Amino acid sequence: MRDENTMLRYIEAEPDDIRRIVRDRERYTAAFVKHFLSHPVKRVYLSGNGSPHSVCVVAGMCMERLLGVEASSSLPAVLNRHTPFNANGVYRPEEMLLICPAQTGRTTGPIESARLARAAGIPVLCTTLSPGGALARECDIVIEKPTGFEESFPESRGHVASMVILLLCAVEAARALGRLDADEYRRWMDGFERLPESCGRAADAAKAWYADHRGMMLAADAYRFVGYGPCYGTLQESCLKILETTRRPSMAYELEEFLHGSGYGVKEDSVVFFVCAEDGPERERAREIYRWFAKKSKNCVLVCSGRTPGRQPNWLVSDFLDLPFLSAVEYLVPFQVLSHLTARELGLSTLTQAYPEIFTELHAIVEA
Repeated sequence: MRDENTMLRYIEAEPDDIRRIVRDRERYTAAFVKHFLSHPVKRVYLSGNGSPHSVCVVAGMCMERLLGVEASSSLPAVLNRHTPFNANGVYRPEEMLLICPAQTGRTTGPIESARLARAAGIPVLCTTLSPGGALARECDIVIEKPTGFEESFPESRGHVASMVILLLCAVEAARALGRLDADEYRRWMDGFERLPESCGRAADAAKAWYADHRGMMLAADAYRFVGYGPCYGTLQESCLKILETTRRPSMAYELEEFLHGSGYGVKEDSVVFFVCAEDGPERERAREIYRWFAKKSKNCVLVCSGRTPGRQPNWLVSDFLDLPFLSAVEYLVPFQVLSHLTARELGLSTLTQAYPEIFTELHAIVEA
């Protein structure tokens, strides 16, 4: 049933989506693993607009860590026009790979990226809901996401599916290449198997937090998100979700970058979320910076595990797993929930975009 709670139901369906993807992981990762076993991949490019760009940030970091490749995430327009593939000429085509996470696969930028890569002999992979769509037709490897098309305009389920699939691809390829031993692989799989419950708990925690702090969210003229590591990609997506649904300014900042001018705009009532995942070496630094800004604004919120000492009344706390890279999935869920709940109380629809004609009139998408 399509109604104004459709987006929330999609978010609540994400744990089951994750379970299904993890259970059937060979189906989603086999082609990726086969490619890494048959090609000496050394350089990975990841490119996408909107939510897919956030996937690129997280997946690129994971692939560098687990697969020992150089990886970069770029916006398609930048990649296509300003930072060409293999600029230093040191890689052979078979040593490179372009990855384009996508939803419908109709966005013009990634399609152009795929065409440019294939013209240079570089293999291309995409995740998409449209395995026969425009982007997929330009790709060598197509991974179809199982989440289906979403009737609410902010992408939620599809975004989580892309992240989980590409993280699993990295883990399975690392195992096949001998870069993960049996114990390390089992720890990763244990984390993936526990992730759905963690995401469900995070959604519940966000609903409870909103009930107690709705006044803060509704009165805010803007929202800021501060964090580090792979969760920086999560912050970019969180910022996008809040902006899409509430139509209020939302900004995402890397932890240290926030100190270099960006934090000067914090006032007594500024809403600032500090995401403090336990999987990063910066976590103590994050708490230090949070405590400093909490003296400047009463609406500074630490988003963290219940194991974090010094709990304050306005913290958004859940029993997060706090495992490397999986944190980027579970810490996203509260902000998906907050974006929906805030928009609904502001009287805004999460079914209808502010400017639905923007993509067609400005030629940002193609026909399927």
